[in-house]
Amino acid sequence: MKDRIIISVSTINGTRHFNVSKLFKRNAIIAMWLLLFSLIITAAVIDYLVRTVDKSKAQRVQLASQANTLRSEIDTLQNNKLQLQQELTLKKDEMLQVINRVGEIELALGLEQQYPQNLEGRLDTASINSAARQAMLQVVPNGSPLEFNRRSSRFGLRQHPILGTQKHHKGVDLSASRGTPVYAPADGVIEVVRSSKEGYGNLLKMRHAFGFSTLYAHLDSFKVKSGDFVHRGELIATSGSTGLSTAPHLHYEVHFLDRTLNPQSFMDWDSANFDLVFEKERSIKWDSLVSMLETKVSTQLQLSSHKDVQLTAISD
Repeated sequence: MKDRIIISVSTINGTRHFNVSKLFKRNAIIAMWLLLFSLIITAAVIDYLVRTVDKSKAQRVQLASQANTLRSEIDTLQNNKLQLQQELTLKKDEMLQVINRVGEIELALGLEQQYPQNLEGRLDTASINSAARQAMLQVVPNGSPLEFNRRSSRFGLRQHPILGTQKHHKGVDLSASRGTPVYAPADGVIEVVRSSKEGYGNLLKMRHAFGFSTLYAHLDSFKVKSGDFVHRGELIATSGSTGLSTAPHLHYEVHFLDRTLNPQSFMDWDSANFDLVFEKERSIKWDSLVSMLETKVSTQLQLSSHKDVQLTAISD
């Protein structure tokens, strides 16, 4: 009986006795501990699984958000690609227009057989020739010095309207109202400003570059003084009828190395018919002048391009 335990349970119906051996008790306790450990381990596993599921859900939400972001970025990239394609198409059209325009400029400059094949070289050549023409038209007399009604007398041999004798007329007479503005046909310096009531009357002489000069006679008033530097298109005087004159007009002369030339050739000369004066005044070595201007312009363009590159490097 030493290895057994008697458990008595009393109720209204009487008392009952249960015999439990110590071995059974020990096994029961072990079983309860095992059950407790199993429950704890199960609870831990369930908690781990719950946490893993929650983490997986959070990761899935994060991945879904990243997927939406990537879709948005893909849509943006596709829109940018479409925009770049449209811009590329426009640039191609603009480049085609530039090439066509360069071709027109080359035809106007007479370069259709001279330019290199690459567009950059063609642009450089066209730019140099265009700039050389602009420079030449800036410093060599061209165009009419005033708005006139008619040309009353040509250059060359004529009968003098007052003296009545045959005499070489050194310029052209441009009929205009008194006070009509007279403008400089090119850059230069005022060499002579002289008031007179005889001969040429009020006279102005202007010295230009490369040996050219112009003379204006029978003026009404002067707007500049001797020694003044003036630009092309600047007001220098007004027309009148001073000196030996029958009516208000401007007597206009063009000289080269103090030799008189036909002013009409220079009055008809502009960028639209640039070769005209070369054909009319063949005694002047135009090729040498044009070559010198092209060399000068080319050097200036290279210096300007080099300066732009340096400024860009500094700004970067």
